[in-house]
Amino acid sequence: MRRICLINIVLLLVFSTGTVAADVSEQKTVAAFFGETQNWIAPPFYSFWDRNGGLPIFGYPLAPAKLVHNSEDGHLCATQMFERQRLEYCPTHPEPYRVVPIRIGVEVLLKQGRNWADFPKGTPTPGCDFFPETGHTLCEPFRSFWYSHGLDLGMGGRAWVESLALFGYPISEPMVETNAEGATVLTQWFERARFEYHPDNPPQYRVLLGLLGKELYGSYRTGVASVSGTVYVERVARAFVESGLFWDMVHRPDSGVNISKASLSIRGPIYPSDHPLAGVGDNWFNILVDIRPDSTFASPSDFVPETPDGVMEIRPGVLEGTCNSGGNAAFFPYSSKQFSVTGGESLENVIFQTDIVCSDFFP
Repeated sequence: MRRICLINIVLLLVFSTGTVAADVSEQKTVAAFFGETQNWIAPPFYSFWDRNGGLPIFGYPLAPAKLVHNSEDGHLCATQMFERQRLEYCPTHPEPYRVVPIRIGVEVLLKQGRNWADFPKGTPTPGCDFFPETGHTLCEPFRSFWYSHGLDLGMGGRAWVESLALFGYPISEPMVETNAEGATVLTQWFERARFEYHPDNPPQYRVLLGLLGKELYGSYRTGVASVSGTVYVERVARAFVESGLFWDMVHRPDSGVNISKASLSIRGPIYPSDHPLAGVGDNWFNILVDIRPDSTFASPSDFVPETPDGVMEIRPGVLEGTCNSGGNAAFFPYSSKQFSVTGGESLENVIFQTDIVCSDFFP
């Protein structure tokens, strides 16, 4: 058996919360697939999402990443929407601020036609924090939650500025509101979140974050596709080249090989050098798909990630077999077929041409 060597090759493992992709060289998870919304969280967003609170803080991904222009400096950035937040990655920003949550609390209020600057102001109160920047207070039952969560800025422990980086300043006083799910709860708005108090929940779930991303974006959009196609193989025979369906050519009496199993590799994404995700979001996905008895192949249904202005590719994968002339059979040359995954559609009729060689070519 000969295995193709890939840079930053990844393995696909199944976990209870979804499928994850792990970087073999460092044994760390770099991406995860969530069947609940049929979307991947890919680099560079997954490590940020996982390190800074995961599902309770950000929720499930609602769509694949896309490209946007940063509202402050106009630079091209990548963004991904989640149930409770939208994350933005800008390679021109300094670390640790290349991935940041947006001011989604302000955005949702604007969508509702409400200006937070018009909300009644608070006053300094014992047992509470007062923020002169916005004129609002932070009291229980929300104060402990605000201080116990924050972005990991490498400061050790939980620094005040890390909580501020995650949630932002309060932009309202606590008030009773009915949320989009129809629950009437004590609510307080922050620049990057909405806190809700649900007194009938178990203690650890009494303070929840509102589904602001879902309210802003709407229902999730599937961000994956299945890929299928047909495989042909070339046979070099003396002075000419023949081509035919993979297994038809392999099983010919004069093929010179005995192949027991063959697969293709679907891998990527590949981004151009000027893309915001070039260097941080490339080549994290790799899955092997068997070449079936009828010489077709198919990836798991709705599994290959959609990528923003990048491409995936199909390459020769694993070939198990020997040559009559001695040695192992191998795919050659290591050609590939690139394709775009957009709109969550299945890709069919991908024709992939490959060669099989031995220590000497087919007789």
